[in-house]
Amino acid sequence: MAKPYFLIGLAALSLGLAATDLTSAQAATWHSGTPKALRHTWFHNGKGDNKAYITYSKTKSTGNLFGLDAASKRYYRLPGYGLKKLRYQALGHGVYRLSGIQYSPKGSRVQFDGQRMTYKIKLQKKKLHFYKGYANYGRKATFPVMKTPANLK
Repeated sequence: MAKPYFLIGLAALSLGLAATDLTSAQAATWHSGTPKALRHTWFHNGKGDNKAYITYSKTKSTGNLFGLDAASKRYYRLPGYGLKKLRYQALGHGVYRLSGIQYSPKGSRVQFDGQRMTYKIKLQKKKLHFYKGYANYGRKATFPVMKTPANLK
């Protein structure tokens, strides 16, 4: 008489494990574009002139350092480079693996131009942590910013 309950319990346990495996498999798959939560401009508020930005759109990232306009003592974005044709994996707990094809701004060429690059980041409430490179980016710049001068675009 105990056998039917044991089989029902075993079946329920098996379905639970199968659902867990399916969820893990879905998380490990690559998705096109960038996660909606990342689509924003993020700022590295470093000390001195060590200030940078990265902007995520639906399909690409663009970033670089800031330049300083000596006359106004304000910072402006230098022409950006980054990754296009982005895709991502959700690794859990706000961690993502992003991958895309490296591109350069017009008139320049970065070392790995045209090659696929992959990196890992962790998204927290108002902070983006890069596992390599600049450690943390926030949603707001803590320094005075101006538009990029027309001759640098």
